[in-house]
Amino acid sequence: MKSKYFYAKIYGDRALITSPESKSGGEKHSYGIPTREMIRGILDANYFKPVLKNVVDEIRIMNKIESYSQGTRLLLSNYKSDLSSYNYLTNVCYFVKYHFEWNEDRHDLKNDRNFKKHEAITERSLRRGGRRPIFLGVSECMGYIDMISEDEYENTIGYYDNASLSFGIMFNSFIYPKKDGESLKSTYAPIDMINGRIKYPSDDECNIVNIVKNYTFKKAGLSKTVDQELEGY
Repeated sequence: MKSKYFYAKIYGDRALITSPESKSGGEKHSYGIPTREMIRGILDANYFKPVLKNVVDEIRIMNKIESYSQGTRLLLSNYKSDLSSYNYLTNVCYFVKYHFEWNEDRHDLKNDRNFKKHEAITERSLRRGGRRPIFLGVSECMGYIDMISEDEYENTIGYYDNASLSFGIMFNSFIYPKKDGESLKSTYAPIDMINGRIKYPSDDECNIVNIVKNYTFKKAGLSKTVDQELEGY
């Protein structure tokens, strides 16, 4: 009960994949690689409906991991300003393999489950560079998404094809509440890159789970059926 695999290229001049521990001091530091939540957010910007869930199967790190620091003027609540240092990744490029599955929590949308039509819209969205703006971590880091073939995904040479690295414990993803009264949770796990490829752990495989406060539950609706979406293309 899942779609076929899709292959995408996500890239941009710079990225800031903020590590949570760097936010409290006002100076943001970027992870060296994207989190699963960031990649999923970009795939959702390409095409998403409440009836489905985009699932990241694997990513490839194609370019060398390089970063630079830049001074940033911050406006404070008392109308004063402060100078902070932000750490950005530069010239990023990721190949992504993914699929979508049905959202089993939305039984009211069963009539909208049509693999072929949702797959067609996903592919057309990829060819057009996505339906919504792509951000590489933060809004000032604009990115791009393109559709690639399975052959390009598997055979294009990447910088870390023969290297394996460990990035330690990283933020992995959010577990969103399924009904009112439940809490938003964030998961953390050790992330490893094997021959330039990263397979993120599932939520069940993450032993570190935190409760995120000040989150208001919102039930998503369905503005258009898949037939209406496809007709628009």
